[in-house]
Amino acid sequence: MLWFQPQITEERNKFMNAKKTLIFSAVFFTLTYSSAMAATIIQTGPHLENIDNIFLTIEYPKNAPVPEEHYWNYFRAKFEQTIKQSNLNVSSDKSATLSETDVSLKVFIELVEVPQTELFAFRIETVMGRRVRLLYGTDKTVVIARLWGATQGITFVSRKNLTEKIEDAVSKQINQFLRDYQATKSWQAKKATQARAADTKPNPSTATLTQTQKAKYAYIASKSSKVFHKPGCRWTKRIKPENLVGYNSKDEVIKAGKRPCKVCKP
Repeated sequence: MLWFQPQITEERNKFMNAKKTLIFSAVFFTLTYSSAMAATIIQTGPHLENIDNIFLTIEYPKNAPVPEEHYWNYFRAKFEQTIKQSNLNVSSDKSATLSETDVSLKVFIELVEVPQTELFAFRIETVMGRRVRLLYGTDKTVVIARLWGATQGITFVSRKNLTEKIEDAVSKQINQFLRDYQATKSWQAKKATQARAADTKPNPSTATLTQTQKAKYAYIASKSSKVFHKPGCRWTKRIKPENLVGYNSKDEVIKAGKRPCKVCKP
């Protein structure tokens, strides 16, 4: 029994050191990135409207022992194709200046090997930025503002499953971005349809009236005149049917830029 004791003690020490390292890594990542995670924005809205081009950037640790360099090339090509399937153009020109209809989509991959274990710890964050003009008095400043983001917490994984888990995490975030973009497009199309319907819907206060419809309104006027009348005023009989408009209140007709008739004194 005494002969095995040093070996047992050594193995126990290795295990305890590995456990401490694991806990330390988790705490370090959590403290370092908790503020960034709290600021995460995941929503639809005007910031996802009118996008023509996406400048996709994959930021990964260049000195990581795995995966190999060729994997990241495949990785980027895969997600470029995913974005193109949503009818969006993708560019990799990091030096290009973003226009009003361009966005920057950056995927940050942070990866460390946990000492004295067979595990890796990684964290994924995807951020979308676009041009925003800040107004300070007469000064105008253009910045690239973070307007959408998705973050995954720290994940511990074995070397064997590392690439699969990273790919799955990034895929979820990019697909979330595309779903939010498509939802915004649908909302934008619905809003445009409603606006067109409102433009074609007759407005009771400005619709063309017949002589028999005049009594339905408190005041009557001609589209070509600056004067408004009571419905029974003799001057309303001279207004051509195609020019007749009605108003429900005096405030409404005054806001339309018309003044009272001196005959009927409305």
